[in-house]
Amino acid sequence: MEKKDLVSIVVCSYNQGKYIKECLDSVKAQTYPNIQLIVADDASPDNSVQVFENWLSENNYPATTHFHQKNTGLATVLNECIELIEGKYVKVIAADDFLHPEAIEKCVAELEKSGKDYGMVFTDTYGIDENSNSIPDIADYNSLGNINKDDFRKLLIKGNRVAALTVLMTKEALIKTGEYKSDYLVEDYYRWLKINALYYIAYIPEKLAYYRIHGENISISKKQRIDTETLILQMMFDKNGDAKDKINDKTQKSYFTGEKISSEYSKAYQKYPYHIKRLKIAIQYKLPVSLYKFLSKII
Repeated sequence: MEKKDLVSIVVCSYNQGKYIKECLDSVKAQTYPNIQLIVADDASPDNSVQVFENWLSENNYPATTHFHQKNTGLATVLNECIELIEGKYVKVIAADDFLHPEAIEKCVAELEKSGKDYGMVFTDTYGIDENSNSIPDIADYNSLGNINKDDFRKLLIKGNRVAALTVLMTKEALIKTGEYKSDYLVEDYYRWLKINALYYIAYIPEKLAYYRIHGENISISKKQRIDTETLILQMMFDKNGDAKDKINDKTQKSYFTGEKISSEYSKAYQKYPYHIKRLKIAIQYKLPVSLYKFLSKII
């Protein structure tokens, strides 16, 4: 029997001790036979490390452990875990989510079938609450992902269409697209856009993961920052104007409503090749709306 390529699964926790067992149980239950498990914790104040250690001992399951004594942020933890990866394929999953038993087997099969032009695959996902009860779908991933590969490449620049917990990457794509960065809360989207620029992305229209929605997922201020970062990334990667209407409409709305436009956003808009010239000038020099309206008559 031909030996299957190794898949490295990185399970990361920060204060998610009550969910770790369910996540690790789902890794153990995978139908795919060749898995390297890496478990990591970023100095959680709860009992995450103890839960990891207990589960590994009780299940006699081999794993590489990477536990921080001091909190450094997820990006640092993941970059250190990259150095531990031995597999041809890589999955990174938060400890509060978990996998369908066939998730790895089907994702590996899809990437092997698709060929070297593909750097990653993602799938549909279930949504669950704090008690692992099903909740309504968080998105219609079949309409988002099950489209022509070149159309998908363009549409990904318009908006994030990938649930991170469902992704399986090739190690090659991960390494080529560089380290995780702490600059962005939307690091996952940044990663997908970088992979999208080098490879195609495959999709499996099956629910092969379980995404947990709970009160600790996101705050209003966090959401606002995510929205801003998403637009900045879209400006960085939009080489053909695929997202220009969305970007210009949202930028113009922020300007007219007096919403604060950060210097980082302003700089990105100055560099964006599909900006509206008069809007660029108005934001750059912080002109009042009355002057912008005057510019509209001459530019």
